[in-house]
Amino acid sequence: MILFRQDEVQAVRVVIATGRQAHYSLPANAFARRGHKVCIYTATPRSRMRKFDPAVRTRWIPAPVAIFSGLTHWKTPLALEELDSTLFDRCAAAALRDCDLLLGASTSSLATGMAAQRSGGIFVLDRACPDIRVQQRMMVEEARKAGGVFRPNSPWFIERQVEEYERADFILSPSEYSRSSYPEHLRRKMVLAPLYGRSQVSPRSPRVAGSPFVLGVVGGQPLRKGYLYLLQAWKELALPDALLRIRSGDAILRYPVLKDLLGQLPNVEMVGYVPDISEFYASCDAFILPSVDDGFGMALFEALANGVPSIATRNCGASELLVPERDFLLIEPFSVEQIKESVQRLYASRELRETLETRGPAAVQALEAGGWPRPYENGMDQLLRTVQQAESTI
Repeated sequence: MILFRQDEVQAVRVVIATGRQAHYSLPANAFARRGHKVCIYTATPRSRMRKFDPAVRTRWIPAPVAIFSGLTHWKTPLALEELDSTLFDRCAAAALRDCDLLLGASTSSLATGMAAQRSGGIFVLDRACPDIRVQQRMMVEEARKAGGVFRPNSPWFIERQVEEYERADFILSPSEYSRSSYPEHLRRKMVLAPLYGRSQVSPRSPRVAGSPFVLGVVGGQPLRKGYLYLLQAWKELALPDALLRIRSGDAILRYPVLKDLLGQLPNVEMVGYVPDISEFYASCDAFILPSVDDGFGMALFEALANGVPSIATRNCGASELLVPERDFLLIEPFSVEQIKESVQRLYASRELRETLETRGPAAVQALEAGGWPRPYENGMDQLLRTVQQAESTI
């Protein structure tokens, strides 16, 4: 099926298959704005999809484990999550109709993508993270360092994800960091679409003179977010009149080394759910994202948009859209010493903090055009051009 003819871009029938809405308002709205017909196959009720263009249609597909987990906040066993993804995929494949381009969420799109291809459509896999094989090896090692155990996906489920990579016509990736983890033959069919979305911003009030220096961090996955290196650095810094605020859940306590470090550090505060994340950023003098594995890391842009001087590692995909030393401070992942050095710089220099308080928001504003996230929009344009070029060779 030819989707594009010469220079004319015809209306494409797009199906987006994802159990959870996650970031999928970005591609759905981008396709809809370009005049394409979009339907999202999802287990999320339409009433909860407030960010989606009204023109985007929905079709409900069952994902019982995800629905139960969302309603009860119960941590479901990994084996059930794997089966749930597979069930969703098979149901979506059976229901698939009128599809020229299938954009499928990684881990739950193998059967659906193949069904789209059999009917002459294009299969685009949306994979926000690095290659599952690379990522899980990293997490096993990080868990060992933290004194715990990381339970990887089942071998059959990993094989299923790898088959998704191989079967897809194209793969959307949010960063060069993620893209670089794949074999060369897969990198050649990847299109970068940074997952930058508009940040929630509140007016930043001046910090009260004489209040403690507050360093903030946000992230619920302690191994991937590099909390081991951050806590080690914070302990060695021993900054007077300083507080580390960690916005996270209790997963950090599952790892003995992290739990022990927290017990040794009275100047660390764990923060639970925050209704308005801007209030968290407003309480911070500086922000850090010490990630060892972060396909994108929208929290970095949230902090910058709220005028918080920020630090991030090179393994945070969002850092690729910024200029180090101008917009933020860039450090290497896994480095206690570089965390210490960058935090010390912000702690000691009010002038540096004030400079970054201005430059950070300006960098974020530059990424928006007409109210839309320019990096992601550019990525979608590139995807459509790439599809068009591939179709022209048929």
